[in-house]
Amino acid sequence: MRICAAQYDVIWENKHKNMLKCEAFFKKASALACNVIVFPELSLTGFTLDTSFSEPSGDSETIDFFVACSKKYGVASVFGVAVHENGKCFNRLVAVDACGNIVTSYDKIHPFSIGEEPYKAGNSVCSFALNDMDIGLTICYDLRFPELFRKLSQKCNCIIVSANWSSERKDHWLTLLKARAIENQCYIVGCNRVGDADTSYSGDSVIIAPDGKIIACAEAFCEELIYADISSEDVRQLRSRFPVMGDKRTELYRNFYE
Repeated sequence: MRICAAQYDVIWENKHKNMLKCEAFFKKASALACNVIVFPELSLTGFTLDTSFSEPSGDSETIDFFVACSKKYGVASVFGVAVHENGKCFNRLVAVDACGNIVTSYDKIHPFSIGEEPYKAGNSVCSFALNDMDIGLTICYDLRFPELFRKLSQKCNCIIVSANWSSERKDHWLTLLKARAIENQCYIVGCNRVGDADTSYSGDSVIIAPDGKIIACAEAFCEELIYADISSEDVRQLRSRFPVMGDKRTELYRNFYE
């Protein structure tokens, strides 16, 4: 399966201009025969703290746009959008298949409290199946919480991190992405934005193999589409050759949190 990540300068709080950028990436992904394209967190607004940009979950302009593009270009997509429902706003990641069907959505479990993120915390892990891959969904600050990735890795052989991660902490970004791949023996796709908005973003989007090797990377501060071919069989073989998971002491670890 071929997966790609779109790294671009998200024009601040301008959904329609960002739609033009995103559709151009869909065209490139289709030309490269990619099966799925990943976009950064809050794909059409950037990491805005203004919840007035959130959309009703059942009638979302952003979701409708990505659904239409996936259907038009025959490429599944994973994208971010702020939605509101039942009086609460959520930072959501949505997965759409190549026919334009919404297959699942994930609400960010760990809002960025340091940055006073106003969105409510989700409470459920989320994954979906595409071709031979089971793909987990996470958003930005989630990367700092390995428990979430360990849980997802029980089922998933690829985990997406959709982000607006600032350039001042780029070393953390790359180090943690590699660590999540190595410790869980799965592919990690880190898709970040570039540009200057509320802060500076260098991008550094990467696709990392289950053994921790970077197999695709974007140039810092540049708009770029990166892609790689990934395989569930490669994950299975690595986990068989080096069966770390079998040595877990889950029954003991539970006591650490009491």
